[in-house]
Amino acid sequence: MTDTLTTALEKVHHGLGQGGVLDQIDKLFRKQQRVNLFEKLEKIGKNELEDFPVVLYKIIPQNGKKHPAVLRFHLPSWKGHDEIFWQSLGDYVILAVHRVKDVEFDRDRGRLKVEYFAKTKGRIKYPEDIAEIIQKIAFLVDTEGLPTDFTRFRRMTERRGSLGEMSKEQAALIGAALKLVEI
Repeated sequence: MTDTLTTALEKVHHGLGQGGVLDQIDKLFRKQQRVNLFEKLEKIGKNELEDFPVVLYKIIPQNGKKHPAVLRFHLPSWKGHDEIFWQSLGDYVILAVHRVKDVEFDRDRGRLKVEYFAKTKGRIKYPEDIAEIIQKIAFLVDTEGLPTDFTRFRRMTERRGSLGEMSKEQAALIGAALKLVEI
């Protein structure tokens, strides 16, 4: 942990990056978390996953860099699981897939929707790769191999509908309306 933080601070000090210092450290730390998560995922054998089916039933491809790809999954063994487990699954999907725009779930029907921008390089290129990752994460969360107190997904859902989620045009309209109200 100390080595990771020291490495992150050195990279922030000597390199370029977007955001403030704390944001840059957070990004570097998440990168290390992603590496650790994939190390755990690679240790899981196919025979362990038999009781955790994940069905990819709908794919809407990405439209350039304007609209993200949409994947819909069905997790029959997760029907009725408590929201804390679904939020935790969303947290780890965001961490693993990395370019996720949004994750939604329906715990009563056991469904998960992931919006993301696909990568052309790396280990996650195809929807089937994401299905396998979700299956392994679901297994680890269900068997308590991963903690359920991660919070990135919860922050994303809290931000929904807030100023941080608005487009530039929407924010400009609200700003103009507030100026008119002040006059």
